[in-house]
Amino acid sequence: MSDPLLGRASGLLLAAFASALAACSSLPTATDLMPQAPKFEFKTLPPARPIRALGAPSLIGPDGSCSAAPGPSEFIGAGIALDMSECDVVQRAGPPDSVDVSTNARGERAVVLTYLRGERPGIYRFAAGRLVSIERAAEPPAPERPTKKKPSPKTRSG
Repeated sequence: MSDPLLGRASGLLLAAFASALAACSSLPTATDLMPQAPKFEFKTLPPARPIRALGAPSLIGPDGSCSAAPGPSEFIGAGIALDMSECDVVQRAGPPDSVDVSTNARGERAVVLTYLRGERPGIYRFAAGRLVSIERAAEPPAPERPTKKKPSPKTRSG
């Protein structure tokens, strides 16, 4: 008792759905629309330069001195840059005015060197022996200049 018309309509409907589904899968993709677009692959790049492992000679003591004689620096020039060791900075900036050695939340060595005078005054922060930030230090107050005394006006006697 099936209606042949209903069977034919459902068959046509199923065929139309299948062809619509097939048409959707053949839609152009972004690469089809832009064939000249560059293809990128994400890779992990090696560090720009190898950074040597830090040992005791690269770390500063609580008194602001390095425990070993200065060796060759891995940094070229006379400036101070991030990733320098504590002793690299002390060799370039001189002895600091203040040294704070502690540990951070991760249990790594944390050092703060403060320079209030000299060519490079600032607050230098280290984590695990490497320079991670440089802040401008508060400028020391300028010495007061003596003020000149004004001569008192002479009174004329007349």
